[in-house]
Amino acid sequence: MTYVILRNGKKEQFSKEKLRNSIESAIKDASLDLEDHKELIDKTMNHVNELVENRKEVGADEIRDVLIRDFEKHWVGDQIPVAAAWRNYELKHGIIYKD
Repeated sequence: MTYVILRNGKKEQFSKEKLRNSIESAIKDASLDLEDHKELIDKTMNHVNELVENRKEVGADEIRDVLIRDFEKHWVGDQIPVAAAWRNYELKHGIIYKD
């Protein structure tokens, strides 16, 4: 069982369902269709699962780094809308990470 260390120092059990919901929300917030971006969802899920595999604890910032890296590789036209949607969510909620 892996625990995620949140920004506030609390720990919660890693949840694949919560991760998938977050990724899907970012895609929706970028005004993109989930079905058209299934490959991004699956690839990003796999990358995060590899990160947490065989670890007792992982920082939320480590998971975020994997998400942003995958999202930034996913271009639509001239923009990176999923990464931008994720960062907009962080800004709106006062979440600060060092890039």
